[in-house]
Amino acid sequence: MQDLRQARLHARAGPGCQHDHGDGRFHVPSDAMRLAAGQGGCARGVRMDTDIDKLIATRFDTVLYDLDGTLIDSAKDMEVAVSHVLSDHGLPPVSDEDVRVFMGQGSKVTMGKAFAKHGKVLDESALSAVTREFVRYYEADPVSHTTAFAGVSEVVAHFARLGLKQGVCTNKFEKPSRMILEHLKLMPPISDVAGADSFPVRKPDPRHILMLLERMGCDPTRAVMIGDSIHDAEAARGAGLPAVLVSWGYTTRPASELGADAVIDRFDALPATLGKLATVAR
Repeated sequence: MQDLRQARLHARAGPGCQHDHGDGRFHVPSDAMRLAAGQGGCARGVRMDTDIDKLIATRFDTVLYDLDGTLIDSAKDMEVAVSHVLSDHGLPPVSDEDVRVFMGQGSKVTMGKAFAKHGKVLDESALSAVTREFVRYYEADPVSHTTAFAGVSEVVAHFARLGLKQGVCTNKFEKPSRMILEHLKLMPPISDVAGADSFPVRKPDPRHILMLLERMGCDPTRAVMIGDSIHDAEAARGAGLPAVLVSWGYTTRPASELGADAVIDRFDALPATLGKLATVAR
């Protein structure tokens, strides 16, 4: 049986669909979701193809997402909260670009990197204290500047119409994650969120994904993980899920180098990419 991860896909916005012979990489353009005459319809800006939808349904019934850098651009609100804490400790602010690099492993790691940027290495007690300060600032206003990336709302709504269960597995704390998803009207249709504080583990530990799926009542063999980082790819791999990474996320390494089964350059390429993944034997 062919290993799913040996059939790498790359969903691109450019025209044409091609296979790069020799490396197993497919290029699935965003317009692969083009409307088939008499087969589909266009709803809320998402092109639908019933053939693709049927393929998705044969393989997947659950889609899990990372949050920051995948569904949402939250760096500015994070930067405001981080800079508040730094200011309280007599340090200059960081930029939202800095925060994009710091994010991905949870608030404590983010704060440790923010202080380290100014030459301050904190012990565990001090790091825990400044993390609590950050959480207070951030939870007071996590949504002023945060937006969903283009195509996210439409694709999430489309998957809901297909009857797919959808959840978020993030290293952000659960409370602000829910606040943001509800504010952006992504929850519902997203039904559950597992944050860094939801279980005893977090990504890249695959149990973070598996515990969320268990709580949702979902079968891991019919789930897929959408993320932006090596932590998402590693957690998915450990849990036995295919991983699709976005190319615009909060990572210093190109998504194409992180071992995912697919990389997309536009969120509206996700349905076509899942349809293609559905044709690959597990």
